[in-house]
Amino acid sequence: MPTYFDFVVAIQEIKPRIWRRFLLPKTATFHDLHMAIQDSFGWENCHLFEFSDGGFEGDQIAGSPQTELPLFGEEVPPATTVRLSSYFAEGRRICTYLYDFGDSWCHEVCLRGMVEDKEAFKRRLLDGARACPQEDSGGIGGYRRFSKIVNTGKDPYGEDVEEALEWLDGWDPETFDLAKAKAKFDKKGGKGSSKARR
Repeated sequence: MPTYFDFVVAIQEIKPRIWRRFLLPKTATFHDLHMAIQDSFGWENCHLFEFSDGGFEGDQIAGSPQTELPLFGEEVPPATTVRLSSYFAEGRRICTYLYDFGDSWCHEVCLRGMVEDKEAFKRRLLDGARACPQEDSGGIGGYRRFSKIVNTGKDPYGEDVEEALEWLDGWDPETFDLAKAKAKFDKKGGKGSSKARR
């Protein structure tokens, strides 16, 4: 039977947690994991990314093929060339995924284990909670600001609330439609093109 990595990914420094759980085949690469995170959370894949084994100070595992000036001054292996099994098969269960070097969205990637399934598939979304932050919203501080605007109708910075709400376009930090996300995620099957910028 086909074997799959069972991952739970959560954005760090946000409570209650914003998280997703999905399966990827044992032949998958870190690029496949990157796309699974992008598609399950609802990120737009428009910034550089990097995987490491311990946050900002950890060793780099893989990253954006477009990275010309790596974040820490070292060459990062392209995620398309590094298999998940080369890292997780060594008994490691956790790594960090950094998306958008400006807003610095850090995600904890946790391997729950390996599972078998009678059916062969490219990936499968299993569960999750809460809405992903908006792209280019200013990192954790921006997320907290926009959450407060949605929840209270007031901007802690004293800016125009109507303009902010128009930009948010109906975003609700508590909403995550698993059925809708699953239908899109499972169908997409890990394919996608990167249009990354810093």
